Amino acid sequence: MSQKPTLRPIAPCLHHCDPGTYVAHLPSVPPSDKGAAGQAQMSGRMSPPQTGTGQPRVAAPAANGASGPRVPAVLKAFRLIEAVSISPRPLGVSELSRKLELGKSTVHGLVTTLEALGVLESVNGSKRYQLGPRLAALCSRSGNQADLRQIARAALERLATTTEQTSFFGIPADGHVTILDIVHGRPTLSISAPVGSSIPLLAGAVGKVVLASWDAARRRAFLRDNVLPAFTQASITQPDAYEAAVAATLERGAAIDVDEYVDGVRAAAAPVMGPGGSLGGVLWVAGFSRHIDVQRLEEIARAVLREAGEISARLGVL
Repeated sequence: MSQKPTLRPIAPCLHHCDPGTYVAHLPSVPPSDKGAAGQAQMSGRMSPPQTGTGQPRVAAPAANGASGPRVPAVLKAFRLIEAVSISPRPLGVSELSRKLELGKSTVHGLVTTLEALGVLESVNGSKRYQLGPRLAALCSRSGNQADLRQIARAALERLATTTEQTSFFGIPADGHVTILDIVHGRPTLSISAPVGSSIPLLAGAVGKVVLASWDAARRRAFLRDNVLPAFTQASITQPDAYEAAVAATLERGAAIDVDEYVDGVRAAAAPVMGPGGSLGGVLWVAGFSRHIDVQRLEEIARAVLREAGEISARLGVL
């Protein structure tokens, strides 16, 4: 008898994250009032897992006389990021190993970790790397650079006004999508989530947008090798069905979901493209199903796609 292949989750946040949820939002009720209806739990895990408990080893002061303790792993990671940032093209492990005079196993470990964090990203599924969206988001906090949240804010506000639902902007990294900003729609009960929290990579419409940004070979391998999470009874858990949903996303330019991530919640999402055609972020709108019928969801998807294009243009993507 032939054995069935063993399937495994690609990252903890595909299935299990620390507690944290979409919540219902009432603007008149302070978020800290846990007894208020505005904090009613809806469903879905939000926070990224925390890992790593080892104590770092401290290096001796640098030869140039600079004082203060040094952590070798941090120094190596910074040198690697610097090398990638100044390179006119993506770099592979072998090239980085030669440039940094570090062993390939060391460089591979650093690259793998930085890619999982979204600080680096592979180009079109290759083994060559460039700076990733999470680093861009962190750098954008600097006072002399455009803030990603500021760039996306006007689009979020327009979406919240025109759709009367909650609009979100987030960046994918490490098996989840981190929420950078959120704007609520009409002043009644609506969907909410804390800024800085995360939803799983395959959460409804957002997941379809992320996988649609991957090349076909990478996506097929992912869907073949991983168990697709069943957040609700409506979640897409079969690889062929998910491929069909991604194909519909590519054709429409935006993704939709009906109760696929949270029961009673519908959403539409679209990609925000960064320089080089990579996925820079995801823009989405979510609301209660009773407020959004099928026709309205398609209208919201078109509005999200339009605003995602505006943000991409402001990021310099033609």
